[in-house]
Amino acid sequence: MKRKKWIYIVLIIILVVPILFFYNAFNGNPIWKMASESALKNYLKETYPNQEFNIDEGFYNFKFSEYSFKVNKIGVEDQKKYEINVRGFFKPTVAFDEIYMDNLDEPLMEKLGNEAAAELQTVFNDVNNIVTINVRIEVLKGTYDSSINWSKDLKIEKPIYIDILMDAGNMPREQLLEEMKKMQSHLNTEGYTYDYVNINANLFDGKYGKDDQGYVKYASSFTKDKKLSLKDIEEYNQ
Repeated sequence: MKRKKWIYIVLIIILVVPILFFYNAFNGNPIWKMASESALKNYLKETYPNQEFNIDEGFYNFKFSEYSFKVNKIGVEDQKKYEINVRGFFKPTVAFDEIYMDNLDEPLMEKLGNEAAAELQTVFNDVNNIVTINVRIEVLKGTYDSSINWSKDLKIEKPIYIDILMDAGNMPREQLLEEMKKMQSHLNTEGYTYDYVNINANLFDGKYGKDDQGYVKYASSFTKDKKLSLKDIEEYNQ
């Protein structure tokens, strides 16, 4: 009888555990939600110490495995609700903050980003096959006057993000790797503080019309300390 009892227990575990796993994947769980809300409260207290907030019950977004909350500021006329998303089970962290995004100085960011991109064109003067460079720089409203010019010594909210489009042409992966190593070396030598660099090396054959941006042949990225190798370059067969 004991043997049969253990067989039943094992069968129940085999049946129940997958059900709980899939339920958790699509619906979250109370413990995860509680931890996410606690992480959100701590984040708001540390990030906006002079402001109080109401937090709604939140819901689980299974597409991104995160809890999404709506918050509004207490004691202000504008009762706009801001979305804040918290991701992670063992160590929940804020993945998106609409309050922060709402306070970004987008016109100044665009201006500084264009100036930084032009500067990088010069820094990368020995890098082959670059088509365009885009740089995202995040600056909060009121931090700088709109007339300020880009400098890598500016105090900004986050390290810059760099997106580079290259012409793949007949370029083999080995050459792309060497070009990426040159870019990484220049950025580090010149003292740029960057989050990561995204690379798309495209083929341009005009098949998509005069505004053709090409189509991806290689995709890769790197950070400051990443040791680059061929395995970091993903190749797409056309």
